Amino acid sequence: MIPHTTSKLFSPATFGAFKLNHRRVYSTVVLAPLTRNRATKSQKHERTWYPDELNVTYYAQRTTPGGLIISEACPVSIEASGMLGVPGIFTDEQKAGWKKVVDAVHAKGGVIAMQLWHQGRNTHSRVTGRPPISASAVPITDSVHRWSGIPTEAWETPKAMTQADIDRVKGEYVAAAVAAREAGFDGVELHAANGYLPDQFMHSNINRRTDAYGGSPENRCRFLLELVAELGQAIGFDRVGVRLAPFGFFNQTRGHGRIEQWTYACRKLAALDVAYVHLIEPRFDEVRSEQDKLRDLTSPSLGATVGSEDADDEPPFTEDQLTLKLFRAELGNTPCIVAGGYNPSNCWDGIEEGEHDAIAFGRYFTSNADLVERLKTDKPFMRYDRFRFYGPFPDNEIGYTVHPNQEIAAPDEAPQTSHGA
Repeated sequence: MIPHTTSKLFSPATFGAFKLNHRRVYSTVVLAPLTRNRATKSQKHERTWYPDELNVTYYAQRTTPGGLIISEACPVSIEASGMLGVPGIFTDEQKAGWKKVVDAVHAKGGVIAMQLWHQGRNTHSRVTGRPPISASAVPITDSVHRWSGIPTEAWETPKAMTQADIDRVKGEYVAAAVAAREAGFDGVELHAANGYLPDQFMHSNINRRTDAYGGSPENRCRFLLELVAELGQAIGFDRVGVRLAPFGFFNQTRGHGRIEQWTYACRKLAALDVAYVHLIEPRFDEVRSEQDKLRDLTSPSLGATVGSEDADDEPPFTEDQLTLKLFRAELGNTPCIVAGGYNPSNCWDGIEEGEHDAIAFGRYFTSNADLVERLKTDKPFMRYDRFRFYGPFPDNEIGYTVHPNQEIAAPDEAPQTSHGA
């Protein structure tokens, strides 16, 4: 076994304009984008939140010289929002707050990308003041709106986006990317996973369109690829990363033809020469356990399991298909970050064997701000507190920047399910 101190996890790397090295310290351990709901409610702009000094401290604590931080998902507009306490990037107040975060990360030698977010149909008019939108007028059918702070409110049927809506939303993403760069971010990551707006276009059970944005895998990828093209033209393709979840079920993403759909997406993203593609492992699920997720993916009744009329005739995945290798192969020389269920025991081999170029840790970073150093020195990880993942709380700092009464996690402890990586 290669000594941890000489692992490629601690080697220099370049992902487009993201150069993961600084002085003598290098790391390809990435802070995954984690929604924490700890931003401050604006007194200037209705229905908005912005980063404050608590958020500055949180990101600075987790900065490793030469390491990449991907920010929590940031709404590109009020319409894109769907959760309380989440800082966006569409007001001057938000941009000023994020600049303080970026300055703190850069002062410690870190590199930081902003994750751009549009929840699409996963919003509620009680939160945003606007009707939700999506690829088609297909609502989520869960009984409650889990993440909005309105636990008793049913989901609303989204408006099917017109061409004018599509063009407007792409413009909002571009404006957000430009604002992020003006705040000092080294680049952006487009959140195109977990059932959010770009992912809604890609899943056949959500996207029922019959125009150029629906039907075939190529058409269902059109919104994503047009959006990436416009982001790249605005700030440079070497400053744009993309997050994908080929095997995701979250937010009722239950479309068929996943391998064909996401290998096509990866091939086209590589052709655009983006900075990196960030893939979520098949085993990971925000709600199911790892065992349940893998069982569902290999079930003979996959269509019924995932609840998609499109997937009724979809054969189950074989175990050798439940890998990111097919998608990684389509990326060619485009750097690949992976996330989902990594711990101190299972993070070493894949990067040494060239299966991926970096690993994003999420939940363990919540309770181990010095996670990179712990990996390097074999120091035990501290157990995370799932209850404190999502705020807001009266004492927002607890479980965020302060961790009282911590316990050591078991070396092979199975990650608890959550909304993060």
